[in-house]
Amino acid sequence: MSRRLPLLISSVAMVAVVVCAVGCRGRGLLPPAGPMNQQQASAVIHDPFPQNDIGPYEAASRPPSYQQPLPEAERNRIVPDNMPWLNR
Repeated sequence: MSRRLPLLISSVAMVAVVVCAVGCRGRGLLPPAGPMNQQQASAVIHDPFPQNDIGPYEAASRPPSYQQPLPEAERNRIVPDNMPWLNR
């Protein structure tokens, strides 16, 4: 076990150096978030807040800019309209 300890410590140190070097500058594993319009469109599609028609209405759970979620009919058409190759 004592022979593997220096190898383990050096491996952990190398991983830490790589993680610090990559950082959050958009050049790492995840791409940058994109322009504002793209982020807003993604937020509309992937609405993280509870829907009023799915569960009980809770006015305090949605921020002011999300008070009017997409109607259920539009929510159900997002995937088929944007990804016709899925044949849904």
